[in-house]
Amino acid sequence: MGLLDGVLGGLLGGGRGGIEQKLLGAAMGMLTGGGLSKLMNNFQGGGLKEKADSWVGTGENQDLSPDELQQALGQDQVSKLAAEAGVSDDEAKSGLAAMLPGLIDKLSPDGKLPDASQLEGLLKSFGK
Repeated sequence: MGLLDGVLGGLLGGGRGGIEQKLLGAAMGMLTGGGLSKLMNNFQGGGLKEKADSWVGTGENQDLSPDELQQALGQDQVSKLAAEAGVSDDEAKSGLAAMLPGLIDKLSPDGKLPDASQLEGLLKSFGK
């Protein structure tokens, strides 16, 4: 069992559904190459700063709705992620809205976003 299994189990309550696993793979791809910072900027600049900050901070994570996710990412990005995961746009919005707060929380255990090299190392370890 690798780190990916642990994150999936934590995010999905121990389950490892096919859709969620595919969405996690698409989301991880979106986070590389400065994507995590860009994603956080999208949420913070899209009126969701308090929610986004809660995922990085050490307190409780605030929930994200599918509509808020679409507002922050834009329909094109949602459609791209859905296509990568092989799911509908609605499934992508719902799944990613449920997953991203926990994923970002797991990637920022010290209450701050990892720098690019730390993030690359964390994401590479997911597959082990």
